[in-house]
Amino acid sequence: MKDKLFLLLFFFFYKAVLAGGLSLDKSLQKQAELWADSVYPTLSLEARVAQIILLNTDKESELRTAAKLSPSPGFLIAEPWVINSRLPNRSRALDPVVIADIRFGYETPEMELPFPDELTMALSLDSAREALIDWLSSRAASKGVFGFMTSQTFKQLWLDGLINKPAEYEAFNLWIPKSNPDNSNSDVFVNVALMPRQINRLLLSRRSLSSISAAGAARKSLNLTQDKSFVPQTELSVEQLLLDGTLLLSNDFKNDYERLISAFRFRWLDDDLLELACKKALAFKYCLTNSEHYRATDTETENCLWPFHLAYESSVSLFQSRDKQLFPLVNLDLNIAYYNMGALHINSFTRMADNYIKAPSEALLPHEYDVIFLMSDPSYSRVFDLDKNIKALREYYPNASLVMIWGGSPAMLPFKYLPAGLDALFASPSNIPLAWEAMAQVVFNGIASSKRNIELVYGDLSAFSFNTGVSRLKYGRATEVGMDGDTLKLIDEIVENAIRQGASPGAQLLVARKGVVIMNKSYGWHSYEKKRYVKNCDMYDLASVTKIAATMPVAMKCYDDGLWYLRDAIKKYLPQADSSDKGDITIRQLLLHRSGLQAYIPFHTEIIDREKLSGTLYSRRRSSSHPIRVDEHLYMNKSAVFKDYLISNYHDMKFSVKVADNLYLNHTYIDSIHTQILNSKLRKGDYLYSDLNFILLTRILERTSGQPLDIMADKFFYKRLGSTTLQFNPWQKGTLGNVVPSENDRSFRKQLLKGYVHDQTAALLGGVAGHAGLFGNANDLAKLMQMYLNRGEYGGYRFLHDETIDFFTSQQEEDSRRGLGFDKPENNPDKDSPVSRLASPKSYGHSGFTGTIVWVDPTYDLIYIFLSNRVHPDSFNRKLSQLNVRTQIQDVIYRSIID
Repeated sequence: MKDKLFLLLFFFFYKAVLAGGLSLDKSLQKQAELWADSVYPTLSLEARVAQIILLNTDKESELRTAAKLSPSPGFLIAEPWVINSRLPNRSRALDPVVIADIRFGYETPEMELPFPDELTMALSLDSAREALIDWLSSRAASKGVFGFMTSQTFKQLWLDGLINKPAEYEAFNLWIPKSNPDNSNSDVFVNVALMPRQINRLLLSRRSLSSISAAGAARKSLNLTQDKSFVPQTELSVEQLLLDGTLLLSNDFKNDYERLISAFRFRWLDDDLLELACKKALAFKYCLTNSEHYRATDTETENCLWPFHLAYESSVSLFQSRDKQLFPLVNLDLNIAYYNMGALHINSFTRMADNYIKAPSEALLPHEYDVIFLMSDPSYSRVFDLDKNIKALREYYPNASLVMIWGGSPAMLPFKYLPAGLDALFASPSNIPLAWEAMAQVVFNGIASSKRNIELVYGDLSAFSFNTGVSRLKYGRATEVGMDGDTLKLIDEIVENAIRQGASPGAQLLVARKGVVIMNKSYGWHSYEKKRYVKNCDMYDLASVTKIAATMPVAMKCYDDGLWYLRDAIKKYLPQADSSDKGDITIRQLLLHRSGLQAYIPFHTEIIDREKLSGTLYSRRRSSSHPIRVDEHLYMNKSAVFKDYLISNYHDMKFSVKVADNLYLNHTYIDSIHTQILNSKLRKGDYLYSDLNFILLTRILERTSGQPLDIMADKFFYKRLGSTTLQFNPWQKGTLGNVVPSENDRSFRKQLLKGYVHDQTAALLGGVAGHAGLFGNANDLAKLMQMYLNRGEYGGYRFLHDETIDFFTSQQEEDSRRGLGFDKPENNPDKDSPVSRLASPKSYGHSGFTGTIVWVDPTYDLIYIFLSNRVHPDSFNRKLSQLNVRTQIQDVIYRSIID
């Protein structure tokens, strides 16, 4: 009698809050309740029981068969393939409604990326979660699917990104997402649980749920890592579930239906429980068919795909030892190696890591390695013994830190706490290529690590969690930084057209905004022979970009260190200048190209032996004596030879400066070059661009610091930035295979130049000069330019004072556009500008003779880099400028900005 009274009171109370439990807006709530109340009395016992059962279906054929059953289950649960299926027609209100089970994500062949599982969603940012819910709901709506099944634990996740305290028994939710963001109460949830095994017993258990043993129970939903007492839902009684207002999920509709029918028919279960559950099911159906649904979207645009990327990128977590905090990495001058422990997508990680740090070298000794990455996923546990492998790696690489990279379910990790042998762990709950790319970016601080809901997802391991921010370039998509991807595609047409017209055999292009590289592409070939495609790792001769990518960072560092001042006269550092009319030239005048020095001195023709020359060196017409074309209408005498005391085909102590293969310069000529500059005719100190300024500046920097320019640039900047290509004289570094050729020099060095600087004066200076000589790719240049854009900081390390960057990159004088060493846009509309007219006055950069340009715009937080070898095979090829390729590309970049 007491039990009956308890049930009646419970039913009366629960009926009052039925619709409220559904979390509907008030008008729809009332309509659903009224409809359920009106329909219920008209139903037979068989129909009432069928309505509270949900049937799992695995195939489309099963879905259609189940829909024809009589009576048919209230709901059909299917994996997300149902979203792309042709659903059974619903002609009656009581016909089964199809619900998509999205606990484990969603993927179809035509999708570029899978919809994330609940663990990924739990760790990801709110903006990604909300956008993905909109996308999924809209996509499903186009196929007539308006409801989804989720885990009970993650119910709140779909509302506001939080996670409920884990239930004492495993349960699910049926869920209708809100279509009106302004109505926070429009989401609809109904609890669901698997059909209990105790359906035959049907006795009300008086024990508390927590007292039921969880021994040997396996959780079949998304595996969480907590080691807590847990009640298998199949060990509960039907009464317990129905008292909680829970619908029943069946894998065997016929048998489960017949047992429930018998239970209610013979009064083993109270009719009030059936009424409670059935009306809830009916009300939920009403909401499915009457609530304001999402509109369908058919195309996967760039905007649609961006939330997918954000979800996977923001769900990577870092765990590391508190005693040895290896991350975040500040210095990237590291030797790394990869140890694959069965990971399927290791290549996705390594390719992305190559953007940040030099690739592993097999030439190193074991003690020379700094970090070993152990790559693993759930397939690892079947093959590898983690403890054994860690022990072996510790012995073989005694000085290396061990870092595990894991992609896959946290429940499959072979440990609950971070093992003593591991220094760090990077983990993603997803095991797809994008997740592995994201983990590489988190390792090198291109993406921040996640700590959201980390305790529930990773359990005790969360005690080792560590949060890192963004301090380096990220590699992402145009959408995330307010740029239009379709507009940017016009760049491909410009570059490909330039290649077709012979402006350059190939090119590299990079665009970055707000710290995100959105284009990093290579086009064409190394040469017109079309034997080798240009790759992103290939190096170009940067020509005068050397000025801002090598000389200026070193100059600004020396300035920060107080080694020189702008007002200093050059005679202070170059005593020989005091005996010339150049002694009072200041360093400021050198940087502004207002020193009065000549625009150019052809040092490479000064080494030609005029006494052995038959006729003039050059002629405006081609003839048998002047067959070597060096410009549009300029030909060189074939009898020209070098002075034998300055040039030799053999290397020795005297001829020690290599200017090309089998061509060596007398080392004394380098001093002669500086002497010729100091003895040259001095002009009036108006602006005139001249490489001579940077040749003298470099000598000053080397004398004040006591180190060569290339050593300083590499030591203080390139290595710390993680650059793998920025270098002088690639022929010395064993990297010729990745060097794009420049000119086929028929007049001076008489060979195809590859790995040797194109500029003749820089070659005579040994390949290391302040005005030219640097080689590199667009990606490494972008790191240096981002450091400028960050006002002297990159990767958590301060390279230069912020005031120094601001000062040197600012226009210095009204009658000249130049900064200190940096070029800037031309503000005078009557004069030609080196860049797009859309570039802001604060922007700065430099172009190069070989067909290069690097430009930074702080106003738009923008970096633009274009590299080509337009001088191949002839330096007088001017089509790149005639077609205005570099500026056209920049115009498109600015027009693509939409925020």
